[in-house]
Amino acid sequence: MGRLIYLEMKRVVTTRSAWALLAFILLMSAVMAYFPISFVKTFDVDEQGNLISLEGKEAIDCIKEKEKEINGEITEEEIRQAITVFQECYREYGAIFPPEMPREEYVRRIEPVYPVINLAASVLLPDGENIYSMTDADLSPEDAPRLYDEYQERLAMMGKSDAEQEMVRKLSKDIKMPFTYISGIDLTSFEYLTLYALLMMLVFVVIISPVFSAEYQTGADSILRCAKYGRGHLAAAKIVTALAVFAATFLIGVGVFLLITDVTFGTESLKSSVQLLWSVFVIPALTAGQAQRVVAAGMFLSILATICCTLFLSARCKSVQDSLKIAVLIGLLPTIIAMMSSTNLAKLIRCILPSGGLGFTNSFLFELLGTDFVHMGPMVIWTPYLIIGAAAVEIPLFLVLTVRAYCRREGM
Repeated sequence: MGRLIYLEMKRVVTTRSAWALLAFILLMSAVMAYFPISFVKTFDVDEQGNLISLEGKEAIDCIKEKEKEINGEITEEEIRQAITVFQECYREYGAIFPPEMPREEYVRRIEPVYPVINLAASVLLPDGENIYSMTDADLSPEDAPRLYDEYQERLAMMGKSDAEQEMVRKLSKDIKMPFTYISGIDLTSFEYLTLYALLMMLVFVVIISPVFSAEYQTGADSILRCAKYGRGHLAAAKIVTALAVFAATFLIGVGVFLLITDVTFGTESLKSSVQLLWSVFVIPALTAGQAQRVVAAGMFLSILATICCTLFLSARCKSVQDSLKIAVLIGLLPTIIAMMSSTNLAKLIRCILPSGGLGFTNSFLFELLGTDFVHMGPMVIWTPYLIIGAAAVEIPLFLVLTVRAYCRREGM
């Protein structure tokens, strides 16, 4: 059996098209890790008082230097001081953003405390107001003591019904407060990680689709069945090879991506509260580093479930074209459904599909950072749990169905 797996793996990785696709997806891990770094831009003031523009790694280092004073727990005193700076700047210039406020002053006074001002504005301002529209009358240093209590209440209200609000309270009860902020990594790097996962899924759908159907199409399958190990052993070898190649590629590709982004943005920034990564109102009690690992695990399960589904389709379809078309459709269907509808039924369908954790704004990342629930009778299920649970069931299910489909074909 081991020899059969070795030969099957050698056949796969030495096939020109498969080798090219694997090389491409590994190369793209570094390319896509670079994009979030290149997008970072900021301004600084040099020793002569001139404004200079910075990009990439220089901008990241500059931002970390500006914000070093607020690194750590965002305490009541730091919130009070940040609001005081906001009020002083607003009363002086009538705004806290350029062009009303000179950019040099914005860089010197607002940018070092901007994350704290944004936190205060997000939590303390009424609905419809935000950091760009608020005035000095909307936010006061005296509001600082009620920030975290107000946060808990407003987070619970993200639920659209009493049952959802109760579920939000249960899921978020372990959130550590005060929040911790350490300058560095931001949401963009997480977004590109999900795009990389979507690309990897499509690549492996192309690689996996011919595993069984190519031999059906050419008739080689009839010959291989006559060999000593050409039946169940060969099917098992093909499945093990496909999963092993995917697992190795995922670990290397995602590992390279995370190594580049984490080292560049700073591994210390992974200790930040996930609530300060994107929207303040986020349910899980995780740090940015923990969220990164959870997202990677969720993407792994979603891609693996899609691959297992593709193996089943390859074992069922008579041609590579048929299995490939159906597999690509299933892979992209959650994204299509998300663009078309946001009803409870639509959310349920896209979450239980094998590729339910892959996509754009419907990806596992945004489900984890969101407050969407699916209602199934009396049950209220948080969408990330549904995505993970469905994938965990589908992986062994599709593997069993693949073997069954292959064995049933033996009698044809």
